[in-house]
Amino acid sequence: MVTSPNYDIDVLIAGAGPTGLVLGLWLARLGIRVRIIDKTAEPGTTSRALGVQARTLEFYAQLGIADSVVQHGRSATAANLWTNGRRAAHIEIGAPGEGLSPFPFALIYPQDEHERFLVERLLALGVTVERRTELTGFEQDDLSVRAQILKPDGTTELSNAAYLAGCDGAHSILRERLGIGFPGGTYEHLFYVADVEADGKAINGELNIAFDRSDFLVVFPLKGENRARFIGTSATSRIARTTSSLGTTSANTS
Repeated sequence: MVTSPNYDIDVLIAGAGPTGLVLGLWLARLGIRVRIIDKTAEPGTTSRALGVQARTLEFYAQLGIADSVVQHGRSATAANLWTNGRRAAHIEIGAPGEGLSPFPFALIYPQDEHERFLVERLLALGVTVERRTELTGFEQDDLSVRAQILKPDGTTELSNAAYLAGCDGAHSILRERLGIGFPGGTYEHLFYVADVEADGKAINGELNIAFDRSDFLVVFPLKGENRARFIGTSATSRIARTTSSLGTTSANTS
């Protein structure tokens, strides 16, 4: 990468989700001047993605953080299928990818915890995520990108960067300005997601999937005692009945 001292920063990253944070971490370790901005006030605090694939861990191994991520997460070793409150099948997941990857397992690590971990690693390299700071526009030529940045105090800053990376999701202003689509659709069902402390037959450290005539519930084990994530589709009146057949929820932490 060819950079110039005339640039305010080598790479400006818009978006401090896992993608932007990992990109920043990698660039910072290479000695590249990086700046990360995000319009949110803090890292995610609610239920989001929770699976980390083997290929991601292989990439993390190059950064020297794979072992720490594995220690913070939990491996899914088996799955159970339930119907009408009874376990209908038990499936051993085993070691998918054994012999192909040094991480032959499915790792469960919630995104909010994952983001906080990456932010701490960036801080150790002297990179601080600038919160409540938003990319509002940009202009580019053959040599640089001039970005318009809305600051927390309401003022606008102009920053000259060698590169601008749009890591701000489906509603990215960068994606919009460049005409880059984000194909997808919307589910008709109503989904609910909750991180909980619970007990019962399905709080056993394994993946549990419950089927009903019209609904389903997936229980993912989380790191720690009696912690799990519920993801399912249900009419509001059916949620309590579906979950109660598998155990008693004692506290909702999401």
